[in-house]
Parts: sequence; structure tokens; C-alpha cells
Amino acid sequence: MPSPILTFPPMGIDKISTLLARNQSHCPPISLAFGQSEFPIQKYVDLTLQAKDLEKVLGYGDIGGQISLREKISSFYASTLGVDLPVSQILITDGATGALVLALGLLVRPGSEVIIPAVGYAAYPRIVKMFGGIPISAPLDAEFNLSPHRLPDLISAKTAAIILNSPGNPYGNIGSLEILAEITSFGIPVIFDEVYQLMTFGGDFAPSGTQLPGEHFVVNGFSKSFAVPGLRIGFLIVPPSYAEAAESLKVLLNICPNLIGQLLAERLLEQAPVLLKAHQSYLRPCHNFFLDACDRYSVPALRNSQAGFYGIIQLPEGMDSMTAASILAKDYAVATAPGKDFAETDPGFLRVNFTKSGQDVSEGVRRIAEFLAKVNPEHLRSHSLSVSGLSLS
Repeated sequence: MPSPILTFPPMGIDKISTLLARNQSHCPPISLAFGQSEFPIQKYVDLTLQAKDLEKVLGYGDIGGQISLREKISSFYASTLGVDLPVSQILITDGATGALVLALGLLVRPGSEVIIPAVGYAAYPRIVKMFGGIPISAPLDAEFNLSPHRLPDLISAKTAAIILNSPGNPYGNIGSLEILAEITSFGIPVIFDEVYQLMTFGGDFAPSGTQLPGEHFVVNGFSKSFAVPGLRIGFLIVPPSYAEAAESLKVLLNICPNLIGQLLAERLLEQAPVLLKAHQSYLRPCHNFFLDACDRYSVPALRNSQAGFYGIIQLPEGMDSMTAASILAKDYAVATAPGKDFAETDPGFLRVNFTKSGQDVSEGVRRIAEFLAKVNPEHLRSHSLSVSGLSLS
């Protein structure tokens, strides 16, 4: 049997989920690993389908996505950001990752270099390598944004693109419009990954690459903002000069996006102001509850997240995040995302989803504290003089 042309090691988060299913603890399993918001979207919008709807979704659809959905996306950007986006520049994809694949497929050739955040979404380097490119890690500043001042040292004649993720995964950082503009000033196409752009804690939307001039790409979707990852509806906004090439490549990747998902996405956009406001209002208390739980059990956590679904728990210096996450899944029945999934060099943290039920978040943090108290009690003591409420065994 011929060997595969290109293989990647499994992501740590997938291994952790398997370990959780086989855990040796007698505790009920708690999964805080995956990036799905538990916001109850169906309390706010009817997503049921009627028999008459089937007539619209059983055939092939438009390669670029249904015109009616693309028009609604265009109208949404016009009403929220004052941006004029022709429908021809909007392509519906199989989730936002499908949009990333399409954008990188347009820009990357064997040997091309793509600048990516040093800590960021695990798929970035994998997709770059899939097209024969070379990912180049860019340092983050103190607020976890790409540092424009460090980019000139990384840009070369081979640089095909810069990926800019704001708000960021995993840190929840938001880059200002000034930072975004400075990064676009180098004359390199920028791929703005904006899947959390509407999910800020402050009520406003984060700045968008669509507000800036230049030949840039914007990735977004419905999975995060509307808490419907199962619909698999994302979209890519392309520069006018790439519109025809993008549609030609897209037909090879995904003949037409899921029509049921597109139909339901239209319903979501029709009620977007109410839905997005409700989702944002849901996130801030969840984030505060997570931080309170960390304080209660003296677990060190980053506190300056501004958007998204994730809390960052800092591990003792030198502790391998995959090892820590594996022990937690096997022996404590709690799944977290290891920091190793997000960086070439282990950043020494666990990412947890704080949108889960309060009971799961509190109990999950308590179990993490119990683990940390066993392996390195000084790590907890350095965060707080007392560790209360722990069940040490």
C-alpha cells in the first residue's frame, strides 16, 4: 500500500476526548475542551423545517452559495459596519475552516511562507503545509496580538500571506483597527480570521478587515456567533480580483454548501440583532463565573480575555500541557484543550470552555485545582495563600 503523501499527527484535543471516554475515574465526565458555545439559540429563533422547505434543499445549489444568503450577509455588513460588500465577493463555505482552506489555496504555492500567530488556531500550520507552504510563527505582544513591529523581520520574497486572528483563539484578545491597519500596510495579503468578531464581552463588535482597504480576505461563519456549529456554514470574503478564481477553486473543494444549513443561516440573520445581543449578554457572566471559580479554588487563570468562549489556566513552569490534559481526562474525568495544540512550543496552559453549565465549570475547575495541588502545591500557593474547598486524596 502506498504511503500517504502528507500526514499530520492527531490534534491533542481529539486524544483528550478519547481519554475522557475511557477515563478511570468514578466521577461524571465533564468536557470543557471543544469550542462550542452552550448558548441556547433555539430559545430565541425557530429552526424547525416544514415539508415545504424540503423543495428548496434537495437539489444542487449555487457553487458560491445561495444568492439570498449572500445578499443577507452583505446587508448585515452594511448595517453593522457600514461596509459595502458586493455579493460576488462573498462565498459560502463548509464552515469557517473551509473558508481558510479556500483562502490559503488561492495564495499558497509549494515553498510559499505564511506568517501565523505564534499561539493560535491549531489548523493554521496544517492547512499551510497541506498546500506545500511553510508556516512562520510571529511573536505576540503583551496583549496577545500580532506585533506589527516584529513582522518586517519575518517577511521575505516568499511571503504569500499573513493570518491575523482577532478576536483571538485561544486568548480572546482583540486587535484595534489601528493594529489591523498597520499589519495590512506591508503589502502582503492578510487573511483576517474573524469567527469571534461578533462575540465580544463589551457589546460592540470587534474591528474587521472589511473596514480596511487592500487585497485582503476575511473568514467568518455562523458556528461561533450563533452557536450552530452543526450547520457547517462559513463564508469567505475575497478581493474583487480573486472572485472568479475563488469560485473556480471552490467547486473542487465543495460543490455546493449544505442547503439546509444555508436556509437556517438566513433565518438567523433575519433576527441577528436580537440573537447576537443575547449571545453576548450570555458570555460575560459565563466568563466572570469561570474567573470566580478559579479564585475560589486558587487556580491561576488569565483575566484579560475580551471575547470568545475560553478561559486560560496557567500550568506550573515546565509542565507539559498534553501530559497535564491527559492525566485530567483519565484520572479526573475532565477534558481540556492542551496548549500544545495552539503553538509549536508548548505555551504551558490549558484552554477551557467557560460557556458550559455553571455546575460543570465549577466542578471542572475544582478537579483541575485538585490535580494541581497534587503535582505542584506551590503553584496554587503562589496564586493564593489559601486553597479552600479542595478534596485532596
